[in-house]
Amino acid sequence: MIGFLLAVCFNLFGQSAGIAEIDSLLTEMTRKDQFSGAVLIADGVKVLLSKGYGYSDRENKVKNTPDTRFDLSSGSKIFTGTAITLLAQEGKIRFTDTIGQYIKGLPKGNIITIHQLLTHSAGFDDFYKAAGFSFKKVKNCMDIMPFMRTLPLVYNPGDSCIYSTGNTIILGAVIEKISGMNFQDYIERTFIIPLNLKNTCFTPYWTLDDLQRQYAVGYQKKETSGYSRKNYNYDFGFIPLSAGGAWSSVNDLFKFDKAVFSAKILSQEYLDIMTSEYTTPIWENCHFGYIWILDDSNTHCIGHAGNSSGWNIWNYFYPGKKITIIILTNFGSIDVFELAAIFDKILFKSK
Repeated sequence: MIGFLLAVCFNLFGQSAGIAEIDSLLTEMTRKDQFSGAVLIADGVKVLLSKGYGYSDRENKVKNTPDTRFDLSSGSKIFTGTAITLLAQEGKIRFTDTIGQYIKGLPKGNIITIHQLLTHSAGFDDFYKAAGFSFKKVKNCMDIMPFMRTLPLVYNPGDSCIYSTGNTIILGAVIEKISGMNFQDYIERTFIIPLNLKNTCFTPYWTLDDLQRQYAVGYQKKETSGYSRKNYNYDFGFIPLSAGGAWSSVNDLFKFDKAVFSAKILSQEYLDIMTSEYTTPIWENCHFGYIWILDDSNTHCIGHAGNSSGWNIWNYFYPGKKITIIILTNFGSIDVFELAAIFDKILFKSK
């Protein structure tokens, strides 16, 4: 018993030292103008670090906080994967269903399955590549289907696995078809309101002028020195829908992750289905579950990242360690993968 207690105390001391080291690192990076954002680290019992660094609005000296809203870019795809899995649990959809049962006129829609869309193995290209596409022409996922119908598949369904926004925008349209409401409204009713995600939303960029103090302004690093303010606009035509672009905070993402991995949203059976490996490595050590990405490197983790010119995100749960690490930044130059790897080495003493 004494040995066990000593081991627990040693682990807690090491963990506290690791958190202090990470906080010190981020504070120094912020001082050197190398980081701006918010970070949350939690274990299975409590939040170990939840803190803002730098400014959400540099010009007006508005500080980042754990409740500051950042553009999640592709990091918001986890809402889509979880929503589809929940609909399957409710018996409203089957993973073996073809997309043609819900959305008509898509290429090979009579053979492409929901499973293939969820694992990025359907063959659809990115929606913003469609001729004439403009975010100004759409308000929901169904509005993008006419553009998706014109895009040829980049490979035969099931023959490969290539990450694509086209897959998740079609899944959003399926959610709209089944629920009878816009994707944004469905996510709000199903996740945002029940989990009290007060800083998570799908606010369009062009409405932010009067609200920007609640939202982190994105910044791009200049070639010479300093940073330039990135206006609220879209990278690659992204809009806040099922393929990316939602806004959230580190505190809200932790609430969502905790609800997902404690089987509060899904039953354990369907959580296991959603977070199983279905593809060969798409990137080094990475596989797709149902939208969620499984990283099988030294420290196995499950989550999703997001990268854009002004905001980047790392949001991963480490099941073996019962640790959650969330990094949100409004410096487009920050490599969140590299920063997360540094955190891993500090917390887990990985090589």
